[in-house]
Amino acid sequence: MNWKISIASLCSMALLTACQTSQPTNYMQLDKYLNSFIGQDSQKIQQQIDFKSLGYQANPTPQLTDSTLTYIILRPVNIPVTVTPTVGVNAAGVPVIRNDPSSSPTYDINFNCKVIFNLKNNIAQSIDYYGKAC
Repeated sequence: MNWKISIASLCSMALLTACQTSQPTNYMQLDKYLNSFIGQDSQKIQQQIDFKSLGYQANPTPQLTDSTLTYIILRPVNIPVTVTPTVGVNAAGVPVIRNDPSSSPTYDINFNCKVIFNLKNNIAQSIDYYGKAC
């Protein structure tokens, strides 16, 4: 019995650690990927950048000014809303409480991250990040 508890504890700790480390790893991959565009002109960046390859959803058309090229990365989050259980009867006529998680409503939130390439003479010099999804 004790070994089952130990295995369950180890699995829980491994999952918790995986959840804690996955977000920074994704950010580090994104940062490394985007920094590869430093020194390139804005047209080349727009032609070659591919957020989907890293698993991100971004606006298809960036905002371009004389000094910046801005992309918005979207991160949709669905938060389940508590459903009031219904009371019904089973085949034997005994009252049972039923929860139907498949029909539970969710509250949708879209976090975003602005990725701003700072341009000088149309060449990317640096990158700034703003937002909760960065």
